Amino acid sequence: MARPMSTEKKREKTEESLKNALLSRKMSDKFLTDKVDEYMSFYDDLFYINQTLIQLKKNENCSLKIYTDAVAEKRRISSEMRSILTFLGLKPEDVEPPGGEDDETL
Repeated sequence: MARPMSTEKKREKTEESLKNALLSRKMSDKFLTDKVDEYMSFYDDLFYINQTLIQLKKNENCSLKIYTDAVAEKRRISSEMRSILTFLGLKPEDVEPPGGEDDETL
């Protein structure tokens, strides 16, 4: 059984994937790579919030306000990440599923 991919490796793969997607579209301007860096910064923030939410759930001693604030921030960060992908022309809905067909058409 293969070991699960480490957090650092997942991050590297994500960044590499974004940069390769830009290169395949012949988009390599500095401001575009800066956007990838900005995306990865949000990626790190989102990872931190997710880990914090997991700990809050485990401890079961946090207030609802703290939890909902963290979830709200998670939504804002996710929205910013989607905006960056859209700006880069890499919207997730543009990605074709494996096999080339939508699941709903099966």
